[in-house]
Order: sequence, then C-alpha cells, then structure tokens
Amino acid sequence: MGIDEQSPCIRIIDTAQTIPLRLAVLRPGRPIETTRFEGDDDPATRHFGLFQGAELVAIASLFRAELPEQPADHAYQLRGMATAPGQQKKGFGRLLLSACLEYARQNGAALLWCNARRGALGFYQKSGFDILGDEFDISDVGPHFRMYRKLNTEY
Repeated sequence: MGIDEQSPCIRIIDTAQTIPLRLAVLRPGRPIETTRFEGDDDPATRHFGLFQGAELVAIASLFRAELPEQPADHAYQLRGMATAPGQQKKGFGRLLLSACLEYARQNGAALLWCNARRGALGFYQKSGFDILGDEFDISDVGPHFRMYRKLNTEY
C-alpha cells in the first residue's frame, strides 16, 4: 500500500510528543514511566515525528551511541520507532527511517544501529540492515536482534 491523501511531513519533535505513541505501540498496558528512555533529553538526541496533516502518526528517536560490537565507529542508535495503529503498512516507517538515516549520515555517523523486535526484522532487512549476533531478550519487552547499517550506501 502506498501513501495517499495529503503528503506526510517529517519534523523534529520533543520527548513529550513521543510518549503517546511509545505507550500505545511499544509499551501497551505498561506504566508510562517505561516510555522514557535514558538520553531522551540529551542535546545530541533527535526525535522525529511523521505527521499526516495535524496528526502525529509515526515516531523515531536517534541517540548518539556507539555500537557495542564496534565502539570505535561514530554511530547513532535508532530507538522507539512506532507507527500508530491503523496507520501501519502505509510506508510511513520507511519514510521516517530514511529521514533518520539521512540525519545520521549528515552528522558524520559511520553507521546506524538498533535493537529490532523479531517482527520488525523483515522491515529492517529490506532497508539494508544486517543482523549482528544472536537473538536476545529485553526484559518486559521481548525478543530482539541487534541490527546495523553502514551509512556509506544509499537507502
């Protein structure tokens, strides 16, 4: 399915704007405190929001953080990527990821990495990410894979 109606717009947002989607999509039924990530308010952190009209429909956050397996490389970690229920499978995640990749590239990062939920593996693999290591469990969240993408290639 492609994006229809009005064109989506991606903007930098603040931490507070990420909380409702983080809670609804990534931490349903959990305390709101679980939606706050260490480093959310760091000056180097960037939160991206994809708006369809006035509605915030997708979010992603970039944290300046080295990939543990390659600590010498300047990198960003992608966290808290979520698309509102009913707005998924419309290409919004792909657009948001593209903006995050471009931001990291423009800010001198050698790679972008994330801890991807099992269900998101295909999305990231189609976007040029590789799996690094074995599946691991994030307490109270579930199984994940570390994934990364070198930024010397186009999206």
